Amino acid sequence: MGWEPQLVLQLAVECAAQSHGHPAAQLAAGAFAVLVHGLARGETLDGSVQHALALLAGRPGHEPVTEALQQALGSVRQGIPGPALIEALGASDAAEEVLAVAVYCALVSEDVRHGLRLAVNHGGPSRATGSLCGALLGALHGETALPPAWLAELEGRPTLLELADDFAMEMTQGPALHSPTAAAPGWLARYPRG
Repeated sequence: MGWEPQLVLQLAVECAAQSHGHPAAQLAAGAFAVLVHGLARGETLDGSVQHALALLAGRPGHEPVTEALQQALGSVRQGIPGPALIEALGASDAAEEVLAVAVYCALVSEDVRHGLRLAVNHGGPSRATGSLCGALLGALHGETALPPAWLAELEGRPTLLELADDFAMEMTQGPALHSPTAAAPGWLARYPRG
């Protein structure tokens, strides 16, 4: 995919700063973006986490996010996944804990269904952990790994598919779609400048 991981981290941190005042939340968003970016580029999830940790190391205030991700990696070897182990990673809605739970559930999942069930069946902020875990598993395995019955019931599916296709096109063919002076008319109609 066209962007360098350091830029992906920076852009995600800047976007998160619009709605999240805490630096750890901003860095967690940046780390998450690096994870999805790495998976989309064909990296393993473990490799993407290692890459995110390396990029975070140079950022002031990275310690809570780094520690949470390292704890998620370490928890993989701590026995059978379940709610107690997941809640030990973080039961609060702190961004770094939500990220750690999502990463852990994706790492230990037997398949998409198993990973998502782990991510939503615990006493913490399960909607957030399920959402992040779903994005990781989706980037890792693709749409075809999802149970067909779940896809059939997905609210807004046509819009989501169009956005996903457009994102992939932007990442792989962006320069052909637009330049500083011109753009494909259909592209500009969907994504106006300015």
